[in-house]
Amino acid sequence: MTNNKQQTAVEWYIIQRDEIEMKIRLMLICANQYEQELIKADEQAKEMEAIGKEMSYSDGYAEGYKRAIELTKWAISNLIPPHNEQNN
Repeated sequence: MTNNKQQTAVEWYIIQRDEIEMKIRLMLICANQYEQELIKADEQAKEMEAIGKEMSYSDGYAEGYKRAIELTKWAISNLIPPHNEQNN
């Protein structure tokens, strides 16, 4: 143990502790980066869902408008007798 290349138990422990603490810090940094990626993915999914709902609303509005016109044409055609029946 008098050789400078040999470590005492305390020195070895300090080195091991420092390495473990460094690994923990790196893991926390990675975890934070993954958390940020998850947050971004969550926000993107919400935006995609909102866009999908807007498209669905727009499509639904167009379909409803088309049906309203068809119903109006049908109602008008049933209220006005055909041209041939007016001459009878």
